[in-house]
Amino acid sequence: MSDPQKVTQQRNLTTASGATWLLTSGVTALICLVMLWFMRELEPIGAATTGFVTIIVLYLAMIAVRYGIANTRVRLWMLAVLAIAIAGTFITVASIIILGYES
Repeated sequence: MSDPQKVTQQRNLTTASGATWLLTSGVTALICLVMLWFMRELEPIGAATTGFVTIIVLYLAMIAVRYGIANTRVRLWMLAVLAIAIAGTFITVASIIILGYES
C-alpha cells in the first residue's frame, strides 16, 4: 500500500521536472547572497565571500543537474540535496561570522 503523504512519495521528489526546485532555490540563493554581500566586511574577513561563491557554485550545479541528468528520481533528489546545501552553507557562514563578531 502506497502512502502519498510520505516524503519519499512526494511529486517534487518523484515525477516533477525540477523547475520548482530551481525557482525556490533561486529565490533562496538570492536572499542569501544579498545578506552575505552586506556581511562581507565583517570578521573573519573572507568568510562571507567564500559563502557567496559557494552558493553560486551550488546553484550552477543545480542547473547542470536539472538539464544534465536524465533519470528523474536521481535528478530530483540531487536538486533537493543541493537546495539544502545552499541553505546549510548560508547558516554555516552566518554562524561563523556571528561567532567571530562576538569574540
